[in-house]
Amino acid sequence: MSRGILSLAAASALWSPFQGLSAEDGDIGAVVWQASTMAFEFDGARAPEEGDNPSLDYRLQVRFESPTGEVFQVPGYYDGPVGESGPGKWKLRFTPDRPGEWSYAVSFRKGHEIAVSLDPDAGAAVGFDGRKGSMVVQPLDPNAPGFHKWGRLEYVGGHYLKFRNGPHWIRGGVDSPENFLAFAGFDNTPAKHHYAAHLDDWREGDPDWGDGKGKPIIGAINSLAAQGVNSIYFLVMNIGGDGKDVWPFAGTPDPKGHSDNDNLHFDHGKLEQWETVFAHAQRKGIALHCVFNEAETANKRELDNGELGVERKLYYREMIARFGHHLALSWNLCEEFNADFDLGPDRIRAYADYFRAVDPYGHPISVHTAGNPLKELAFSFGDERFSLTSIQLNKSRIDTLVEDFRKATAEADRPLPISMDEFILDVGQKESWKPFDRPDLHRKQKLWPTYFSGGQIEFILEGLLWVESFKSPKLQALWKHVATARRFMEENLPFWEMEPADELVVDESTLPVGHGRGKPSDLEAQVFRKKGEVYAIYFPTATDTGNLDLRDEEGKFTGRWFDPRNGVFAGESSSFKGGKLNPCGPPPDNSGEDWVLLVRKSG
Repeated sequence: MSRGILSLAAASALWSPFQGLSAEDGDIGAVVWQASTMAFEFDGARAPEEGDNPSLDYRLQVRFESPTGEVFQVPGYYDGPVGESGPGKWKLRFTPDRPGEWSYAVSFRKGHEIAVSLDPDAGAAVGFDGRKGSMVVQPLDPNAPGFHKWGRLEYVGGHYLKFRNGPHWIRGGVDSPENFLAFAGFDNTPAKHHYAAHLDDWREGDPDWGDGKGKPIIGAINSLAAQGVNSIYFLVMNIGGDGKDVWPFAGTPDPKGHSDNDNLHFDHGKLEQWETVFAHAQRKGIALHCVFNEAETANKRELDNGELGVERKLYYREMIARFGHHLALSWNLCEEFNADFDLGPDRIRAYADYFRAVDPYGHPISVHTAGNPLKELAFSFGDERFSLTSIQLNKSRIDTLVEDFRKATAEADRPLPISMDEFILDVGQKESWKPFDRPDLHRKQKLWPTYFSGGQIEFILEGLLWVESFKSPKLQALWKHVATARRFMEENLPFWEMEPADELVVDESTLPVGHGRGKPSDLEAQVFRKKGEVYAIYFPTATDTGNLDLRDEEGKFTGRWFDPRNGVFAGESSSFKGGKLNPCGPPPDNSGEDWVLLVRKSG
């Protein structure tokens, strides 16, 4: 193509029969699905001038306007190899969020470090600047795969995120390996992970690259999705961190971190491979938890010595431009932002401000902490920059911490989704940070107590950075429990309207839960309720189930027992009455095990 021709093609909408179109001078009309991703390609009139960095000294931005007047300023990115002769190539991906006729106008400008400038008039117009066009967006396709049938996952003012045209969402995810992208099949990547056990999980018709190079990691996504995992946590840059094996930059940087590393040019081939994996995850119903820094000082200082300078801004813009079009995506600014080199609240706020300025979709932003999370994250409560939490708690009681966070963020007039992203079991280990895979203990001590306290969860695994398979016997058992608990929430409860109320069950038996240093505590029944309608009670042990206090209620209620180990309702229903204390009664069998009692208003 020549003379600044633009082409438009469907990117993630692989289920759609959409045909690519092209035209000169932006005279384009196209029909696409709502919540599908369009990929625009711009062929520059000439190559970048000698000495220019096309990713930094050129800025592609396209203004999309919806049928109802909403404006999205979408960043694009350079997609030609560094030093390429001939016309430069720029791309842009956009996901429309409502049906009707959209218009767009292209801004393409040149100037020193213009890509990181927020001034729309910076630099000078060049090449295909000024192109305009329109497109017709069809309503959501109810048969679309994964998240594409529901639209974007958003903060809606409560303790759970919600899809624009779909249900509220509750996380049941995986936190390991944090260097998930250190995969041997990616270009320019240390071969830390091979995911060989998942090669057989790849299916005909799934994406791939390099004649089979991509199959194991695509198979890993398939395996997680099939086992009911709906979120995955990963770093996009760990130079100077623990793994020292993930980065988006071109060349071969010093993985330990160095001021001479080139952090201003990007590896286009590798990032397209990442995009293939991310797009597949979205089609399989797995949300992307994208983490930008980790705790180690060298990692935090790798870009602009920790400040919000040119390197960091370009890094953020490039990741947003390439991956921000995905529907179920959250940005996590830093793992343990206050550990080692403490970035501090002011830097974190500045990072978040830049994200909000560049990300046209307003994806939820969080930051992860070390130490006392309630104290260290207090600066983010009530702040519109932050729409999600990311909490590390080590051996603390997970249920009480969830409830404390719900209360604190609600009192700040911005209730946040409470996500427990890093925690361990106390199985007698001396190292307080060391995780162990114990599916039954996780189910009793972490999973159901978190969900019935109004939180959500991601599991850090025993293998940490070295996890190679997500289907070991222990992990298969864990994912079964996660899927069972999440399905119970989704199918039986208006969980987004409910609140914890543990005090309503009295005289029940408790389960001792260790917290290290010989300080166990007693885990009591966990109550999650919508007053007057439904009470969900988790008994970590049902030896004695005590009494449910319905003295503030009226009318009749019906109770059913649910077996969290096998995922089925069991036994006969029972009756409860408002205005009194009601014995919960024994479960159908195995009273020494954990059980759920679901009590609903009759009729």
